[in-house]
Amino acid sequence: MKFLLDRIKNGKDTVKNPLTDNPYSYGRIEVCNDNCTGCSKCVQECLVDAISIKKNTEHNKVNIDKAFDIELDLKKCIYCNNCVDACPSKALKSSNDYKMASIEILGQEVKEKIYSKFKRSLVLRSVDTGSCNGCMMEASNTQNTYYDLSRYGIKFAASPRHADGIVVTGPVTLNMKEALIKTYDAISDPKIVIAVGSCAYSGGIFKDGYSVCEDLNEILKVNLVIPGCPPSPQAILYGMLKIMNNK
Repeated sequence: MKFLLDRIKNGKDTVKNPLTDNPYSYGRIEVCNDNCTGCSKCVQECLVDAISIKKNTEHNKVNIDKAFDIELDLKKCIYCNNCVDACPSKALKSSNDYKMASIEILGQEVKEKIYSKFKRSLVLRSVDTGSCNGCMMEASNTQNTYYDLSRYGIKFAASPRHADGIVVTGPVTLNMKEALIKTYDAISDPKIVIAVGSCAYSGGIFKDGYSVCEDLNEILKVNLVIPGCPPSPQAILYGMLKIMNNK
């Protein structure tokens, strides 16, 4: 009765479309190579080695100041905006585009199998391999009444035997590597691996830690990368719908 009265008083919590543009969300770093002078200050400020600068020989040789290209790995980036603040020429700019999830290269036959199997429902087993708990919290938030992940047929299972794939958060630590592989092996084929957060994909700021082993994609074949530190519930939801071919 208390729940019913609360609903009558406050109305519906769930939004109709949670993937609308969000002016408060952090998103991809936009690059303007025409403004780059090659000072490398952004490279020096990057904590995760996600930025490199290369000389562009195709530029007009007369205009020496604009002969550089910035290469930014969005999957490694933790979106701290240190590079944006450090760039004196404003060649880097932050945005609110959270739709950065990327499907790793798959063969057409494999892609069709994944889409045909998971287009209506997706059951996932979450594995925290050593995160700070930020990505886990945001993944949990996708299941609240506001985002309501389950309306899209996506849910989390307690047992890998009931799952279609695994969601990995955090860098793969030495103590969790074996548990990760055992969880993956317990899931029946075909199965998918989703890396949530920059740490899960490349180790993030913990990459060189004494307890961190190799990158996730060197241990398991990653099918979907949702970058961020941590990625927002919107970004996670967008990525999961993308692997289901609904986005």
